[in-house]
Amino acid sequence: MRSFHFAVQVDSALWAVTFVRELDFHETRIMTSAEFVEMISAEAQLGCWFR
Repeated sequence: MRSFHFAVQVDSALWAVTFVRELDFHETRIMTSAEFVEMISAEAQLGCWFR
């Protein structure tokens, strides 16, 4: 199952991140900038990019 997410910066400290699976919206979360950076860093360490 292919999945991805997209993010929109709401303000300087908050991001709205929507997770999508097989072109079906799954969930939207509000994250702080620190949480968003942590999530992206973890994905990069796991090699989740460009799959």
